[in-house]
Amino acid sequence: MKRNLLLSVLMLTVTAMQAQRSLPLYAVTSDENNYQWLNLKMIDAGKGVVLKTIFDYNHQQVTVLNAETNTVAAKREEGDGPTGSMVAAAAYSRAQSKFFFIPMRIAELRWADLSKGTTAYYTFTSTVLSKLNMNDAANHFTRMCIGADGNGYAVTNDGNHVIQFSTGKQTKLVDLGNLVDAAANKDISIHTQCTSWGGDMVAGADGNLYIITQRSYIFQFLPKNRIATLLGQIKELPATFTTNGAAVDEEGNLIIACSNGNQPYFKVDMNTLAAKAAFTQTPAGMNASDLASQYLLRKPAENNSSYLERATVAGRQKISMYPNPIVDNRMQLIFDEAEKGEYTIQVMDISGKVLLNKVVNISGPGQLSALELNSTMSKGMYMVKVLNHDLKTVFADKLMVQ
Repeated sequence: MKRNLLLSVLMLTVTAMQAQRSLPLYAVTSDENNYQWLNLKMIDAGKGVVLKTIFDYNHQQVTVLNAETNTVAAKREEGDGPTGSMVAAAAYSRAQSKFFFIPMRIAELRWADLSKGTTAYYTFTSTVLSKLNMNDAANHFTRMCIGADGNGYAVTNDGNHVIQFSTGKQTKLVDLGNLVDAAANKDISIHTQCTSWGGDMVAGADGNLYIITQRSYIFQFLPKNRIATLLGQIKELPATFTTNGAAVDEEGNLIIACSNGNQPYFKVDMNTLAAKAAFTQTPAGMNASDLASQYLLRKPAENNSSYLERATVAGRQKISMYPNPIVDNRMQLIFDEAEKGEYTIQVMDISGKVLLNKVVNISGPGQLSALELNSTMSKGMYMVKVLNHDLKTVFADKLMVQ
């Protein structure tokens, strides 16, 4: 009786934790029946409903501060709101609690600081952006995300500028250069306007960045070499659907949205590139020129990453890891349906060096094991493995420390 009661409590605890896992999507949207993408909203990633309006361009007047001087920034002709000339590229950093974006015709990196009770808005000017002719649509930034390395990345429509930016207190922008077509791309180039402009970008747990173009072609590339490899085109989308926003949900799935009309949001199977409706109902007026979330894409169609290779797992147990990424050096492993017995938990760096080794005894399903990592661990990618009593790997996954 006591054992059953204990198991019930543990399962309720796990259920409660799982209910709290889902963090929202962030969207750049317009008012209903128009196509002025100026508003920022928070969306329930499980249901697709609006949780909160962060910024309403037509009903809120806010001050934009110069990030370097903390003084009021100069007003722009195209509106003094933070989203100014409309936004098609945005990214959310959970570690910094900042929503980054670049207005389409304003050469500034901007962000909403969501860590405070009242959202504060900042803008940062850099020669990296100001040297571009922002009246040329080729130089509009339409793809942005926060990479697995914690840096932000933004790519112009024509793919000739990949911008890396820091997300912490000291803002710095670097132009890494242009994207280069992989030989296998053939006649579908990352630079071609009709197939490969627009869309959005998400980051993978494998270190790659994934561009989903307006015409729903998917390219992957590593920031260090910028070789863009075509993975294919998303299938089973409506003929009128264009991919304008992309983000990742808590399970590592790709979610895409359209900026025109009240099109449903879609979830994409990255193994088959087939799309299906993400939510049972999409609220009216929820077109999105961009989506963002804190999660990393998992199970991509291909993995040419130089990051951690997937470990060979024998007799895999049902074990889950939460949260991921982590920001406070604490995490938990949930032994959902693991067999009873002794297990060894290991945390390793990308070279395979074991940084943490913990032995736990599992007495039944739903048991939790808390881990506290060394506070001196640098930001980046690590591997978490669980070994059974025979020292065989029964669970392996990548962990992002932010």
